[in-house]
Amino acid sequence: MFFTAHHRPSALSERSIDEIWRRLSIVQVRRRYTLVALGVLAVLISPFLASTWASGSPVHRGIEWLGLTLIFAAFLGRSWCILYLGGHKGATLVHQGPYSVSRNPLYLFSVTAVAGIGMQTGSVVFGLLLAVCVYGVFNYVIGQEEILLRRVFGSEFDLYCARVPRFWPRLARWQSDKDLLIDVGGLWNTVRDALPYFLAVPVFEFIEYAQGCGWLPVLLHLP
Repeated sequence: MFFTAHHRPSALSERSIDEIWRRLSIVQVRRRYTLVALGVLAVLISPFLASTWASGSPVHRGIEWLGLTLIFAAFLGRSWCILYLGGHKGATLVHQGPYSVSRNPLYLFSVTAVAGIGMQTGSVVFGLLLAVCVYGVFNYVIGQEEILLRRVFGSEFDLYCARVPRFWPRLARWQSDKDLLIDVGGLWNTVRDALPYFLAVPVFEFIEYAQGCGWLPVLLHLP
């Protein structure tokens, strides 16, 4: 959903284009810092938090498996998005594949991953709380991006917004070209960046073990 020198609306000057990119860069840096801060907070809280359901119980294990399923879905989903973005990102407004049912599927799958990571505690509530916090950050970033994209693409972006929902997918809107131009490097970067999601499984298993041994006090139980 971006553009380069090969796809610049004539109404915008070189200086306007540069200013737009600077503003977008600032928004993205703030997003990263905010998410890091939230991640650090979650890491500090999680050792002292446990599920209401006993470790090893069917419900506890079921929640963990549901979380792992969400993580895996997010991993595949982000890779799927890059298949459509990779060859076009920075060149045109992308509205095919996952971008035909949601304007921000990458953010959607990131929220899905966060929910799955939180559920590795055996708590649905903790997973949803983390997901809501991350969604709040993304919702702000999306709003800022839309201001800039509307300046760049004008009525084309307005038509896209009218047809495709901002976040939650509308599957009936699906459309896709038969051929895809794939950026292999971009796909690998996305896979590499998403692989750490799966580290949540051994990390939270160790936390549960430490809590069971009495090494970590449980201060809060969540269902």
